[in-house]
Amino acid sequence: MRRLIIILCGLVAAGAAWGGAQDLAQLERLANLFLKRELEMRAATWTLGQLDRRLVVPACHTPRVDWATPGVTTGSTFVAVSCQELGWSLRIPVRINEKRLGLVLNRAMSAGETVTGEDVRLVDISNPALAGNVLTDASQAVGQVLRTGAPAGAWVRNFMVRAPYLVRSNQQVKVLAQGEGFSAEAEGTALGNAAQGDQISVRLSTGRVVRGMVQADGSVAVVF
Repeated sequence: MRRLIIILCGLVAAGAAWGGAQDLAQLERLANLFLKRELEMRAATWTLGQLDRRLVVPACHTPRVDWATPGVTTGSTFVAVSCQELGWSLRIPVRINEKRLGLVLNRAMSAGETVTGEDVRLVDISNPALAGNVLTDASQAVGQVLRTGAPAGAWVRNFMVRAPYLVRSNQQVKVLAQGEGFSAEAEGTALGNAAQGDQISVRLSTGRVVRGMVQADGSVAVVF
């Protein structure tokens, strides 16, 4: 407490020496404008604290506003208001509440169904702690296939969907083999289901089993 009184006295003396004290309410207005610019694209709301009215600092012609800790711009944090030419800096507490949207199902769906744009919608996430791994954009789900069934209103989480299979077990597929100085094509039988980019095993007509990556056209690329 004694240290605070000494600091306050020092600030009062500095303000008197410069012939004018800074309007603290003006600094708070500047901080609010800064937050509006920073957060308008994040659909966030904030509650800005107040500066201690016992503080007295010299009036500044060009106060600067920035995050006190640039890496912490959500939750409970601080905005820094400073005057470079006069050498003072103040911190204003702020509580930032992010508005988050998550994807939910419009209807009950079964495992194996393909998600369409009519099957999902975005809603507010009122409790982020209960919405881990929830998809935040319809494009992340539309065209994907549900791994498990879910009721209407259920959050669509990233582990609930997968890309549609391009190759299915026992399907005849083209195998494109490449190696140092050679390339070849062959036919084989898929030994599992796989989407584009997945690894899959294929049994060639010779009986040999090779493993490769499923391409966009459903062929399997094997590198030797």
